[in-house]
Amino acid sequence: MGSVHRGKQGAGRREATTPSRPRESAAEGRSFAGRASGPYSEVHERVFEALSRTQEEHRGEAVHLEEVARASDLPPDETSELLHDLVTVHGLATELAGSDSPDMGARFEVKPRT
Repeated sequence: MGSVHRGKQGAGRREATTPSRPRESAAEGRSFAGRASGPYSEVHERVFEALSRTQEEHRGEAVHLEEVARASDLPPDETSELLHDLVTVHGLATELAGSDSPDMGARFEVKPRT
């Protein structure tokens, strides 16, 4: 196996590992890395209630960011950040990406209680 790698750049040396890129929001194309997420707040509750309500209106189906933003009366970029917190920090929601054909963007749903 050594002859296969002979003469290639870095052969015989250990390659430096590069840190992975921070996770980016599919909807916004921007990173949430470095953004401090505080404790569960009143605006988190507002978005969570809007998510629950719109999901109920869709007979339990996951809903798009724009619908949650409209129902919570918040701008989509702020709603996106709050939904990100509800998914990753608080574990109250789930993000479904790539579930539509053609892809219409991420959809969100309330995480079922166990």
